[in-house]
Amino acid sequence: MFHMVVTRPAIADDYARVVEWVPDAAALYLFAGPSLVWPPTVAQLEQLAVRPGLSAWMVDDDEHEAAWGHFDLTTQGRSARLGRVIIDPRYRGRGLGLSLTLAALERARVLELSEVRLAVVADNEPAVRAYRRAGFEEIVDPERPEFAAMAYQISDRP
Repeated sequence: MFHMVVTRPAIADDYARVVEWVPDAAALYLFAGPSLVWPPTVAQLEQLAVRPGLSAWMVDDDEHEAAWGHFDLTTQGRSARLGRVIIDPRYRGRGLGLSLTLAALERARVLELSEVRLAVVADNEPAVRAYRRAGFEEIVDPERPEFAAMAYQISDRP
């Protein structure tokens, strides 16, 4: 059964929920890389949200009672960086990583962007798998081997 996935701008109350989805420092690193420190706080996420070009989004669908995912898009020109992607732990393992990634790409299309890039911790296999399934291609970045750099060319897609 197909579920309608929707995105909406994140608000302060959402950040309290997102912080709860991060159980330890290792999970925080997978979520935010070095941009946040343990323990994560609502204030840290609010500080990130005011960065120039950054928009934070929550993801929901018609099956779940509350938002189950979060991502940021930071735009620069006609490109964006997808970051701080996370799914509520209660809903992991259900293929929602792909749904969230496709929702982020749709948001990028609405913003009339031509490319979305990301850097994911290389051994975060579920995330790397979801990005590949969504159509992201790996980019060689020898200076940061701990991350898999990936890009999606929107202008190449229908």
